[in-house]
Amino acid sequence: MARYPKEVGEQGRLATFGGEIYLRNLAIAKLVSQVAAEIGHTPSQVALAWLRAQSGVIIPIIGARKLTQFQDNLASLNVTLSPEHLQRLNEVSQIELGFPHDFLQSDAIRDACGGLRLRLFGGTFNTIENHRV
Repeated sequence: MARYPKEVGEQGRLATFGGEIYLRNLAIAKLVSQVAAEIGHTPSQVALAWLRAQSGVIIPIIGARKLTQFQDNLASLNVTLSPEHLQRLNEVSQIELGFPHDFLQSDAIRDACGGLRLRLFGGTFNTIENHRV
């Protein structure tokens, strides 16, 4: 029995979001499974270890219904992902911000405008505290 639906139109939790997001979620799930196979852990352990590796305050919510699932999730505390694994997982899951973010971040616009960031932020862009760094 297939764990995930094979086509976008089939019933399933991921299928309800629509084609593009559905395919993106499957790509993320596939990579999580690949990383899990590479390091000898379960996909849920890798997903929780990946979540814990993110910057900021993150509190994972464990949705286990069985004791074995809960124990498997707790075992994620023993999983350490390499920088290469984290990079691959972050790349496959990165959200495209779209306009105007992509426009304002592009080198062409910054260069063409003689430092658009400097103009937009009155020369204070580099002093803004970024809590995600």
